[in-house]
Amino acid sequence: MFSEFQNRVASLEKEDADLFGYLKSANDLLSNPADESLGRELVIRALDKKKKFLGYAGLLKNLVRKAGLYPYLNSEFSNLTVEDEYLLSVYRSTHSEKFIFHSMQLKIFNLLMGGHNVVLSAPTSMGKSAIADSLLASGKYSRIVIVVPTIALIDETRRRVAEKFSSSYEIIYHSSQVARSFRKTIYILTQERVNERKDILDIDLFIIDEFYKLSFKRGSYDERAISLNIALSKLLVSSKQFFMIGPSIDDVTGLSSLGRNYFFLPSSFNTVALNIFKYDIDANSKDLKNSTLVKILQSRNNANQTLIYCKSPNAAAEIATLLISEGFSDNYDSEYVNWIKEKYSSNWSYSKAINAGIGIHHGALPRAIQQFTVDLFNSGVLKILICTSTIIEGVNTTAENVIIYDNRNGVGSIDRFTHNNIKGRAGRMNVHFVGNVHCLERIPEKKIENQVVEIPLGTQDENSPLNFIAGIEEVHIQPELKDSLEKYVASAQVPLWILKKHATFSIESLRAANDYVNFLSFFELRAVCSPKVSAEGLEIICGALKVAASAALRNLNLHGEKSDLKLKISKYLFAESHQSYLDEVIDWVLKNNESEFEKSVGIDRELKIIRNIFGFTVPSVLSLLQDLINYRSEIGNLKVIANFGFVTSKFEYNHLPKNFSALEEMGIPVQTLQKLVHEKLSSVNLNVLIRYIRWNFNEIKNIDNLDRAFIARALKY
Repeated sequence: MFSEFQNRVASLEKEDADLFGYLKSANDLLSNPADESLGRELVIRALDKKKKFLGYAGLLKNLVRKAGLYPYLNSEFSNLTVEDEYLLSVYRSTHSEKFIFHSMQLKIFNLLMGGHNVVLSAPTSMGKSAIADSLLASGKYSRIVIVVPTIALIDETRRRVAEKFSSSYEIIYHSSQVARSFRKTIYILTQERVNERKDILDIDLFIIDEFYKLSFKRGSYDERAISLNIALSKLLVSSKQFFMIGPSIDDVTGLSSLGRNYFFLPSSFNTVALNIFKYDIDANSKDLKNSTLVKILQSRNNANQTLIYCKSPNAAAEIATLLISEGFSDNYDSEYVNWIKEKYSSNWSYSKAINAGIGIHHGALPRAIQQFTVDLFNSGVLKILICTSTIIEGVNTTAENVIIYDNRNGVGSIDRFTHNNIKGRAGRMNVHFVGNVHCLERIPEKKIENQVVEIPLGTQDENSPLNFIAGIEEVHIQPELKDSLEKYVASAQVPLWILKKHATFSIESLRAANDYVNFLSFFELRAVCSPKVSAEGLEIICGALKVAASAALRNLNLHGEKSDLKLKISKYLFAESHQSYLDEVIDWVLKNNESEFEKSVGIDRELKIIRNIFGFTVPSVLSLLQDLINYRSEIGNLKVIANFGFVTSKFEYNHLPKNFSALEEMGIPVQTLQKLVHEKLSSVNLNVLIRYIRWNFNEIKNIDNLDRAFIARALKY
């Protein structure tokens, strides 16, 4: 049947296509459960060429019904019968007249409304978020937790949820917010923020987006996977029901041993079709890949958005340079471009690309730039978006075309599962019926182990990391592992509460950090605990960073004896502002590198240090260091108290008050927020701050039009 399917797809491009035969094949495939997805794809492709099928509109409409594509029945046909209208009433959400479920969505929604737990594995275009929104709209749930993998997805989900439900629910998405017990509440958090909060209690429903990230990959114990499993343990104890959402896999293991019944639904239900083009170019044949990329872009419809996936920020910069040199430049002269050049540099690859009408998206970019770039792409201002793995973690784009330039993520190869996830970014329901995917390198082989998500929380054994075991709820710890944990606590002289609080640090890192603190003299302890930060105190802090976070520092060449870690830490801590530090380091990069490419790479590195090391690693290590010092002081009666709150806040909040820092996550740049900071506003809660800015938006004097655009974008629900 697959060969019949391929022949019918190819025939649709011909002038003399046998349209009746095409629809008959679609009907035959839909009638066979094993081939149903192929039949559905033929129907979707027919909708894409709907003008060809004007003489068979009634037959096509019936096949849309048979395929379960009821949203398209509503949007693509005007001559609906009474029977059609009845079907639409069955599949119309009771909570929104405008929203129509397709058949699989309604099946899942009804299971969840019936109180069942569901693990859904389905293609990107299936419309999984719409099911979640319908659950919120039902009014059945008073306290909901939505766990997303990134802060960018917190903001995207917050916008979607707030637009529909802000009048019904209090929406909590930042650590500075306090939930009020008398309000219905939706928490939208990363796993780390779930684990930080003490008010995740008596939850009606939790939703984990991208649940495949629970799995440990290739024997590595990624700290974020550990954190997500700890969050799952916490939520299973405190919640009545769960809904886990992710891309297509074959099976889930480990979840059934955790005492909760659930339905695992692996669905191939597709709402868009994909054209896959294979080139099988060797990964190291860069010239051939580049020339092929240029040919693809030259042949595509310039009116349609194209997303190019590559392995790293450096690769993105190289591709942008190539495209500009090949004439793919659509001059985008705007206030935003001028702002980028002023606040960062005209030598930066992002500046050059955006000025040429090409977007770049990667993890080193400040959040406001990431979000603004996606908006420009989705609105059609940018036709090309070059991205790394940051874009495939659920951020919604409207790309008709996807070009997979590299089969790598950083230095590691991507598997078939991840490759499929990238492919799924092509096409979008109600935007593009058919997406085009160009795979420059050979498509990775499908391996069974990459199609099964193993939940470590439910598959604990003697190889499970002890920091992971320490972090999960006691009810989920296997009895034999409790003994191992107790023996470690006794031998390492680290209390269990420290292991639990800092469970994302490996046991080796925790032991090394504890040894480091125990070797400090009383005078060194007093120096590092002094309210006034001294050179000696900074030296000790940097030593702790090198001991507890060596891998993170090594990735950015900050680990060695000759690294400038202490200099950077000192300069940022004592800088007048975030921007003044940025100006200084970018100026140094420009003066100490000759080539344009090296200058751009240097700027990306500095931004990555600010984002990853200053924003995450430094606060995490300072929190651990503070607890270890205070524990040693307590048991040794040393009468020194570590309180690194002032230092931590400078790094974690970009030299901003905590509540203003939350606005940076929502897409308002630090540079704009610096203009808004006022002493009277610095201590109010986030919701009050947002209301104040909204109410006084037109009266704020010291901001320009672009600042206003950033603020309006972030705070408009």
